[in-house]
Amino acid sequence: MGVVVGSEVDKEDAILIPDKECDQDIMKKNKFSVFTGVSLMLIGAIIFVITVLILITAYFSWSERAPFVLCIIIGIFMFFHGLIVYFQPPKIYSLEVVINGKQSSSILPLRQILVCMTNISCGITGIITMCTIGTGWYGWQAGSIVGLVLSILLLLVTCISVLAFYFKTSKLINSHILNYSGTDIKETAAITRELISKQVEIFSNLLPLPSVQSLNNLDNVLKQPRLLTNKPVLVMSILLAMVACIAMFSAQLWDIAISECDEERTCTFNQDPADTFARTVLYGIVGYRVSDRKIIILVSTPIAFLLCTTLLLLMRGTTVLRMVLSGLISLGMGIFFFLYSLDTVQYIILLGAKLSNLSFILKLVSMMPIPLLAALFVAFAYSNIIHSMEEKKDDKSSKVKTGLLIISIILSILFFFLSLATMTTSNLVIMSTVQGHWNTTKEHTWDVECRDNNHFRYDDYGYGYRYDTTTTSTPESKPDKCYGKALDWLVQDNFTLFSICHLLMTESFLLLSVFVSMNGRRITKKTLFLPGLLLFAAATSSIISFFSGIVQYDIQTNGFPFFIMNSINTLSALVIGFIFVITGGSVFISFLIIVFRIILSILVFSLILIMTTFDALLKLATLTCKTPKPCNVEEQPAVATA
Repeated sequence: MGVVVGSEVDKEDAILIPDKECDQDIMKKNKFSVFTGVSLMLIGAIIFVITVLILITAYFSWSERAPFVLCIIIGIFMFFHGLIVYFQPPKIYSLEVVINGKQSSSILPLRQILVCMTNISCGITGIITMCTIGTGWYGWQAGSIVGLVLSILLLLVTCISVLAFYFKTSKLINSHILNYSGTDIKETAAITRELISKQVEIFSNLLPLPSVQSLNNLDNVLKQPRLLTNKPVLVMSILLAMVACIAMFSAQLWDIAISECDEERTCTFNQDPADTFARTVLYGIVGYRVSDRKIIILVSTPIAFLLCTTLLLLMRGTTVLRMVLSGLISLGMGIFFFLYSLDTVQYIILLGAKLSNLSFILKLVSMMPIPLLAALFVAFAYSNIIHSMEEKKDDKSSKVKTGLLIISIILSILFFFLSLATMTTSNLVIMSTVQGHWNTTKEHTWDVECRDNNHFRYDDYGYGYRYDTTTTSTPESKPDKCYGKALDWLVQDNFTLFSICHLLMTESFLLLSVFVSMNGRRITKKTLFLPGLLLFAAATSSIISFFSGIVQYDIQTNGFPFFIMNSINTLSALVIGFIFVITGGSVFISFLIIVFRIILSILVFSLILIMTTFDALLKLATLTCKTPKPCNVEEQPAVATA
């Protein structure tokens, strides 16, 4: 298949005798277009840069950003139109395609296409951004309304110009493409089908799919046996998860049984005593109210216990099918406990100081093991994926490899306990620091008994208002709840961000430690890339959240080596993660290649759909030509020229 591109002006239409006045006019037009294009590009770039700098340096609410987004779109619009004016693409562009010796030509309005693409892109972007950003608490803002109207007008003007250009050039395009000939329609349809077949072949090469013959042998592949390298470690990991589930379930039941409620309200199953947590409602991933943790733990832990029993039974005969099932089950539980750990770490740092020692310990026992469960199940799923692959038999073990393997397992066990200790210490220190910023869940400033009655009255409509008085009187005593202090949202956000980042680093360390212990000699550089990437990203985010969030607060360490343990854990995670990312970088390159092939496959598939639609239109035109009235144009007699 070849492509031959023609220009706007044919050689036969070239001017043989140059005209000086015509050349001067062309030079003036070229200078004007260059000046206009450069001016538009400079103005658009200046508007874009200034607007972006204002958005970065100054703070604006979500609804106040609509005018600035409109200015950014206008800057991009002017810049691209300046490019079109500066380069002056031809109005009509001749495109000739040759497929297997058959030629098909078409005429493209190149300049009109570029202008329309710019207008449509800016118009659609403006409509979407103005509809999402422009709505605030008090309805539509003026800037968003102006941007929405301008975007709609731009799309309407573009549609009208496209229709006008189509009717103006329809005769020219039809005469060059089909000439209203039924024979030409059939030849074009045949060329289109050949092009579609070529695109299908390219699509199959970019994204190879399994053939039907390979699926016939799927049953035998799934029944193939596999050997687990460190089966005792896998069994111990599942047993540890089962013990953690039993401990969480028992602690939660015990905590519900000993909950002491105050006299003002009845403590039900889905409620906690007053001032147990700094918040009663959190926008978590799994639970909405803090008290929802009870039902979640009481339901999820027995299910996880039963699924762990299923995993033990699936390990009796290790085949590919059993490993796939074990991997899916453990991956589902790992994702659930990972998402729920993001909620429980917030519950822990928001615990109050008015709890009894027994209730405090029970709450920690019911929530602390959740990150461990997430790491155990995800590591078990990742190990099943590796063990399901066929092991190479030509690998020879040596004393050096055996020694390195033993050292790596010892280090993984060391970092396993170090991560658990650091997570526990960090949560307790952050919780103690946050407790210094609040002492009540709800502020009672606006309660009747907490108001200053000498300066507060109600009008005839029931609305309260304050007033000043010149008389002095002895202030009345107020209850203790009037002097309570609720937790500030900014303080909560800063400590929550650091706790979540530290939790992710701990779970990544636990995942890596358990994975190394489970797989042993099956570990390769490529398999360490994913844990290393997670570890490096979590350590980096933990450092950023510490220096940008909680470093400004007075951390209440209470004798715990908070800074020492966190420094050792974070630096170790950063170095180990970076080393594993570098050594397993080929996995990332392969991933990028796969993503690129998928994107190209999507583009080719879109082209196949377009060509199929065009082929259907050609078939419809062929059927239309099959009428009693002949469609072919009568041949004109040849005219002899001297």
